Parts: sequence; structure tokens; C-alpha cells
Amino acid sequence: MPFGLNLKRFLRGVVDDEITEEEAYRRVYREDALCDDLPNAAPGNTSPAGTVASDIECPICGMQADRFLPFGLDNRPNVQCPSCGSVERHRILWLYLAEHTDFMTRPARVLHTAPEPCMEDRFRDIHGAGYVTIDRFNAFADVETDIKTLPFEDGQFDVILSSHVLEHIRDDRPAIRELGRVLRPGGWAVIMVPYDPDKPTYEDSSIDTPEGRLEAFGHPFHFRIYGNDMAERLAEAGLESEVLAAKDIFDPAVRRRFRLNRNHLLYCRKTGGNPPANS
Repeated sequence: MPFGLNLKRFLRGVVDDEITEEEAYRRVYREDALCDDLPNAAPGNTSPAGTVASDIECPICGMQADRFLPFGLDNRPNVQCPSCGSVERHRILWLYLAEHTDFMTRPARVLHTAPEPCMEDRFRDIHGAGYVTIDRFNAFADVETDIKTLPFEDGQFDVILSSHVLEHIRDDRPAIRELGRVLRPGGWAVIMVPYDPDKPTYEDSSIDTPEGRLEAFGHPFHFRIYGNDMAERLAEAGLESEVLAAKDIFDPAVRRRFRLNRNHLLYCRKTGGNPPANS
């Protein structure tokens, strides 16, 4: 199983514009799929699920450890689960779905964009043939397609999961409209993006190099940092949204235990029809 995307090993070539986004991601997917060995665990004790508790735990696979592995272009410490490869946003999404929706208990028609390897197999076990994954560059996804032109019928899905995808799209509004189109009335979506609740969305079309985007947005393939006007973009696609901060969803003990950062998610509902069951 692919361990998880980390472009750090290609960063120099990307910044120098020697490696395209497509080439970088295809190489990452291909190399991770061919790799059977997980990276070495973080220094200190690690224990499989169900054993004596340690300082931190992954809610997805149950791995317990004194600390996690570093991860990301900025080499953030104590972030990545040494077992399944989850990072903070994956664990936030998993816990939110498990504790605040019926996603883990009721099979549904689910569209998952750029599926995270640490969750994909588990979600497929729950939702079976109704679970569909898409990706622009991953040949292992169910459908390899551009999110701006989805090959699905109107209202085909009950649930959409899209985490850290929209910021990779130069013109994101067609992509958001497509997500709204294929979600049934009354269906719901969880969308995660780089988000600053204190500012409007920051984007600048004059920043047209990977190096410039890395400096401005923190990633060579990002085109914006979303802000407090994100709800307006979603509303254009018929999606009513609520911004949920991890610090408000989970108490400090949970955030410490599962290594959750100050991330946000947007819970969206497709206007029209009855809203889904959601606690």
C-alpha cells in the first residue's frame, strides 16, 4: 500500500522548474506503490494497536508511539504515523467522520478526490462498490480524471470527500461547480484546504513559477491560501458550508493524543432536498 505522498525528495527539481507537477506526482505514486517497506519508525517506543498506551496514537491504524515521524516540505517534527503514514489533516478528517457523521456506519455513494492511502482501503471496506476515487495523476485511482470535468451524472453521489485538492487548481471555480453538480440534493461534503479564517483568500495570478508559489503559498503547486470568503465560492455551486476548526471540534487532550494541528474543515450541504443525518 502506498505509504503517503511527500514531494520533499523532488523539491529542488520542482522549484527549478525541471520537474512538472504531473511528473512529480506520477513518480511519487509509482514509487510508493512499488515500495513494500515502511520507513523507519520515529525514535522511541512504538506499539501496535491494543497494547500499552504511549504518549500519542494514530486513530486510523491504532499505532501507539512516543512520537511520530517528521513530514512535509518544512520537515515538521512529530507529524507522520510510522505505520499508516497519516498526517494531521488525515487524522482530523478521520475523527470528524467517525464522531460527527454516519460515514463509518452507513454505506453510501462516495466520491473521494485524491484519496489518502491511509484511509482509502478502510473507506472502501465500508462503502463497497459505492466508493469511487478520482485523481488527475494517479493511475491507481478508480477514475483518472480532471476534477473540472467529472465523468459522472448529476447528483450521483451522497457524500464527497476532498482534502487539499482545490488549492492545486489554477481556476478552482469550475472544479467547485463540478463537485456541487455530482452531489445529490441533500447530500454532504467535507472539504479541506489551506485556510486562514482571519483573511480573505490570497491568490495572485502574476505568481507564475513554482519557486514563487512556494514562497507565497508554502507549496510549489499551490495557487492560493483560502480565507473567510471561501463560503461564497462554495455557495456559487449550491453548497452551504460551515467552517469547523479542529480546536473547536476536539478538546485539548484529544488533540495531544492524536497529534492534531490547528487545521480547518468545511462541512457542506447541497441545497435542495432533506439534509443528511449528521450528529
